[in-house]
Amino acid sequence: MLVRRLALGAIIALVAACSISAEPEPGSADSEAVARIDAPSDGRDAAGPGKGPSDEDPDATPPGGILGTLTGSCGIVRTQLGSAISTLEQNTLTFVAGEAYERESLSPGGQRLFDTPNAGGSSTESEVMSFEILRACEGASLVKTETEIAYGDDTPGAPTITDILVEIGGQKVGVSVARAYRPQNLAFPDADVKALIQKKLEGVNRSSERVRPEDRWVKQILHVFAANQAQADAVVRVLPTIDASVRANTIVLLTQTTGGGFVYCNPDPPLGSECP
Repeated sequence: MLVRRLALGAIIALVAACSISAEPEPGSADSEAVARIDAPSDGRDAAGPGKGPSDEDPDATPPGGILGTLTGSCGIVRTQLGSAISTLEQNTLTFVAGEAYERESLSPGGQRLFDTPNAGGSSTESEVMSFEILRACEGASLVKTETEIAYGDDTPGAPTITDILVEIGGQKVGVSVARAYRPQNLAFPDADVKALIQKKLEGVNRSSERVRPEDRWVKQILHVFAANQAQADAVVRVLPTIDASVRANTIVLLTQTTGGGFVYCNPDPPLGSECP
C-alpha cells in the first residue's frame, strides 16, 4: 500500500471518485510511510521501527503492538506537528475472528480510557482505539482524558471539548474522534458527511480557543473512523469542500476499519464482523 501525505487542497485532483456520528521521526515531512503492525501474541508491545524502549513511559514504549492489524500511514503525524497547514493521513485497521476487545488487550493508556466514563455518548471504543493507533504509530502517551482537560469559560461560544490529550515527541496534542458510519440500508449523502465533518472541525477550533494554558496543545488531530471503503471515500471527497479557515491547521487522520463493527454500534458485535 502506498501512502502519501496530502495537503487537503490537492485531494480533489487525486481522488476519482456514509454516517458520521460525532463524539460528545522517522523521516522528513515529505517522506512516505507504509506500516503493518500486529498485536504480539503474548499481549505485550512489540518494538516498532525507529522507536526504542523507555521505562518512563509505559504507553508509548515499546510501541508497535496494537489490537488488530494496522496498515498504511504510520509515523507521519508526528512530523506534521509544526506545520501550519491541514493535512490528511489514511490507514486501515483490520480485526479478525478470535480477537477480543477487552481491557487486557490494551496498553496502560488504553486501559485507562477503557475504565474512564467519557463526557457522554457511546464513543468509548473509538476513543480507545484512536489512542492505541497514535501510541503504536506516533509514540503517543496519554496525558488527560476527556473530562480532565481544563478549559476557561471566559470566551464566548459553545462549550466544545476535546476527547483526549496526548503527548507526542514532548509536545501536547489534542485529539478529537468521529465515526463515519451509517447502516448500509440507509443513504449517506455527501452533504451529510460534510455537515458532520465540518461540525467536528468547528468543535476542534472552538476547544483550542477554550483550553487553559496548562493543557494547551500545539495542534489538534481529528481522527475519523470509517466503517467501509465507500464511507472513507466520502470523507476524503468532502474534506476539500470545507472552507480552509475551518480546516485550519488540523491533521485529519482517517482510519478505515474492517471487521470492526464494535467501534460503531452497540451492543458490540464480535471482532471480525461488521455492525448488523
